[in-house]
Amino acid sequence: MNKEIALAVIVGTLLAITLPRAYSDYRTYLSYGPGGPPYNPLGWVASRLILQPFAKEVFSTTVYERKILAGETASFLSDDTVAARKRDRPVIGPHVVPHRQLTDWAGDDIKEKLIQRFNDLAARNPHLVKLKTSNLEMHGEAIFLADGLENAAPVAAQVQGETAHIHRLKDSSLHVILSPADCKKLFEAGWAQRQGLSGTHVPSILTAGKPLNLPAEYVLVYAPRTNEEVDFVMEIVAASVKYMAGVEKIVQ
Repeated sequence: MNKEIALAVIVGTLLAITLPRAYSDYRTYLSYGPGGPPYNPLGWVASRLILQPFAKEVFSTTVYERKILAGETASFLSDDTVAARKRDRPVIGPHVVPHRQLTDWAGDDIKEKLIQRFNDLAARNPHLVKLKTSNLEMHGEAIFLADGLENAAPVAAQVQGETAHIHRLKDSSLHVILSPADCKKLFEAGWAQRQGLSGTHVPSILTAGKPLNLPAEYVLVYAPRTNEEVDFVMEIVAASVKYMAGVEKIVQ
């Protein structure tokens, strides 16, 4: 009986410790809004127990430096432009997906301007890109490579041509794919970090038959907070389009 009581006490103590923490973690998961996994307890469990173990370190530039040394030197962001925009990093949520900021959100007016500029860039370059629902977020329009250009960049096939999307429902951060050189510049300026699953392969058996194979160049760009930062973030989106489409110039 004493053993049974001791076991009950241990189990009760563990539940008292873990359940409040789990509930708090679940509330944080819901605070991001929908994006990727189901917006319910099943999605939370998938994020924490299935996908989180595949997550990698997100700030090192070593992977990009290796690619640059191997000859991938193309850059579409000027050193001066990036250097002038250094910032402190926001707090990022603890879940590998959805991948969102918890602080330093864009205000409503900035969000509207960013979305309009994003859509306008796509509309001005129909020969290079198109807008359609994000395959990765499962909602909201993303910039994709135009038909026939899906394999223009070496990494394009890994994301079915998806080039950039805005997290429109909450923080207004973005996921974009950039050249290794531009990734390095933005990391060093405090403007970006990798998605935790970037550079990993998650088997399709764990993702409802849809393999997840994000390139290391798939990065989170933090939300702009001012009109000037919207201009800068749109330079980043333009750099993403140029890299993915394999061109030097686009209509901005």
